[in-house]
Amino acid sequence: MKIELKASRIRVAAVLAAAVTLSACASTGMEQRLQKLEDRAAIEQLIFGEYPRALDGRDWKAYAATFAREGVLVQGTQETKGLAAIEEQFSRPRTPRAPPAGPAPAAGAAPREASVASKHVISNFKMISLTPDRAETTAYWETVSTRSSGTVIAGAGHYNDTLIKEGGQWKFLRREIVNPSRSAAPATAPAAPAPPTR
Repeated sequence: MKIELKASRIRVAAVLAAAVTLSACASTGMEQRLQKLEDRAAIEQLIFGEYPRALDGRDWKAYAATFAREGVLVQGTQETKGLAAIEEQFSRPRTPRAPPAGPAPAAGAAPREASVASKHVISNFKMISLTPDRAETTAYWETVSTRSSGTVIAGAGHYNDTLIKEGGQWKFLRREIVNPSRSAAPATAPAAPAPPTR
């Protein structure tokens, strides 16, 4: 009888230990899944919210702050590395862009309109990979320009991004802005870099 009671207690203890282990595993798995969801939400907020709002508001300090300390912005063949360099590049005065090519307006015709406002629309987001401290993503961008005569798509392309978690926040380690219309055009050296239009 004593042997059976002891064996029964051992079985109960083993079942309880297994239950505790399974519960701990389930809890760890749940925490990991929750963390992954939180990380994805933070990355989406950066890509769909913080970055385009800083760009549209021409807030170059906030724009640079979306990058990691060693972050790199790639536009065509130009690479800009580090927060200070990114902010400085877009803060300095720039030479106004030349008007679009085309025939001159006929005598008495209204002059070509300048863009009144531009907004950036991000879509077709794809999470390529996500680990606790690094992510690879891609997304489409469009520049929507509003003129008094209406609204037009002024440009479109895509981003290739590598992000890292720095100080508990997701930042761009490398953001490549792919603009097919510019890469197809002959390379010229502008007097000063133009701000990102995407």
